[in-house]
Amino acid sequence: MRGRDSVQRLFRNGRVVRERHMDLRYLFFPGRNDMCLAGFIAGKRLGKAHERNLIKRRMREAYRQHQHLVRDIAETGPVGFQGLFIAKRAGVPYRVLEQECIRLLTAVQQKMQEAEPSSQ
Repeated sequence: MRGRDSVQRLFRNGRVVRERHMDLRYLFFPGRNDMCLAGFIAGKRLGKAHERNLIKRRMREAYRQHQHLVRDIAETGPVGFQGLFIAKRAGVPYRVLEQECIRLLTAVQQKMQEAEPSSQ
């Protein structure tokens, strides 16, 4: 996911799923089942650049390992997905972020399945 417009659209119109160390803002796009995009943000209040980069790398890896939770539904169903992972704390171990990522993606997966029948 790239560009200021897509990030602003997520902040304006997106829904939020929250966990302790990160949030997931997302939007569904009916009729765009080819789209499954993700972005990662760590604000300056989390620390220096190397700390922010580390947390973003950990979030990206957790998403990469578990993206199948939303990608399979997005590819087979009538709804596309665009999400933005937002770090709330720095210095979080990878395993904690991975578990939170699984919970966030599972919550979005359930909402995608609920949205699926209404858009057909």
